[in-house]
Amino acid sequence: MQTLTPHASAHTPLRGLNTTAMAALLTLVLLATLVRGGNRHVAMLGLEWLALAALLAMAWGWLIGSTGTDSRGHHAGTPGGTTPATAWAWGLLLTAPLWLAAWAGLPVWLGWRPALAVPHATWGTALLGMPLLACLAAGRWGSDAQVHTLAKAWLWVALLQAIWGLLQVAGLDGLRFDAASGEPAIGSFASKNTYSNLLVMALPLAAWRLAEARSQGRRQHAERTAGWHTWGWVLALLLMLSVLLLGTSRTGIATGVLVLLLALPLLLGQRSGRHDTARPLGRRWLLAGLAALLGLALLAAGWEWAARFEAGRLLADDATRALMRQTTRQAALAHWPWGSGLGSYASVYPAWQPAQFGRSLIDLAHNDYLQLFMELGLAFVPLAGAVLWLLGHQLWQMWRQPAPHGHAARNRRHLQVAAGLGLLATALHAWVDYPFHIPANAMMACFLLGVVLRPVK
Repeated sequence: MQTLTPHASAHTPLRGLNTTAMAALLTLVLLATLVRGGNRHVAMLGLEWLALAALLAMAWGWLIGSTGTDSRGHHAGTPGGTTPATAWAWGLLLTAPLWLAAWAGLPVWLGWRPALAVPHATWGTALLGMPLLACLAAGRWGSDAQVHTLAKAWLWVALLQAIWGLLQVAGLDGLRFDAASGEPAIGSFASKNTYSNLLVMALPLAAWRLAEARSQGRRQHAERTAGWHTWGWVLALLLMLSVLLLGTSRTGIATGVLVLLLALPLLLGQRSGRHDTARPLGRRWLLAGLAALLGLALLAAGWEWAARFEAGRLLADDATRALMRQTTRQAALAHWPWGSGLGSYASVYPAWQPAQFGRSLIDLAHNDYLQLFMELGLAFVPLAGAVLWLLGHQLWQMWRQPAPHGHAARNRRHLQVAAGLGLLATALHAWVDYPFHIPANAMMACFLLGVVLRPVK
């Protein structure tokens, strides 16, 4: 991949990815969730091969100069150029699978540390970096049209999962693949928590599509058609919210309501210039419709989800998670600075497992940050630092940039905001669960991160 150059134009469209890369990426998105969110060895292997094909196609396109360039032939960078710190941060992210594997293996070969706890798990987890890297690169370096297509593909995948969960609640246990699960709605996932996280990441994308439908109606003066499209996306939004309530995941419900409230400006607060008078739906009617449909969603979901927020249950579960966090920190410090190795948590943690947990197998820390800190050791610091630096730099650029003019620019910015809200939901969810350890959820989060980090225009 060629280096981003500081003289790149910020206002000319990217040619984007080649056809082979896009075909592989779309297939990757459509298949990502089908088998337990990709969290099975055979499914993961298929996703890795698709990601490898996409990455090779991207690399070939960049080498021959057919992708990642603007209409003047320059390679796309951020407006006003790329700072050295930002270039280093991108370098760390784009090469993360390689240097993390070296971090795990090189000290062993040189005799600086004992053998890895679970070598095959460490190398297998490093290979999973390929789908994450492919999704990140697609979100960042695809053209606007390609990124919109991929965002819509993730949204449709989430909608199909919502319908899947609704059918499970209706009693079709044959769609559950685990009749003894006991959880009302899990789609094709293994637990309601990771299932709800996928739906929550998609909620702001549905808000973005709703805002786009309203904006198109104003510009085209097609009130009737745009009205149907608008209400269609309102129904899709409420379908996902209803299934989220039916799933009874507390963190999913809390983060879903949060991002939906933050996304309301996307639904109701945008104007389209001189065509603003041709509204497919007035704001009052839309608010009334949303309130009515939300009431129907609450009635359809019942109130079982509310019992999950009962104070006694919250305190008991929090005490359990707090003990797990405390013992995970102890394990992380014991393996500092090299870490226990990626994917080793289930094998290493039992030595620190409290007696209160009995002989239960605890294979995940229910806090992705602590688990990664334990497994990666010191290497977690530059990885997390690179992400935080890029996000902080991007927020500063967006703060300094004036409000976008024109439908295309507004739609682009709205998608970035929606992606940021979906990413926020997963970042919060990762404090109490493990979305980054589910391949499909981690892939979607990486795609959203790439979209957020696109050049500000």
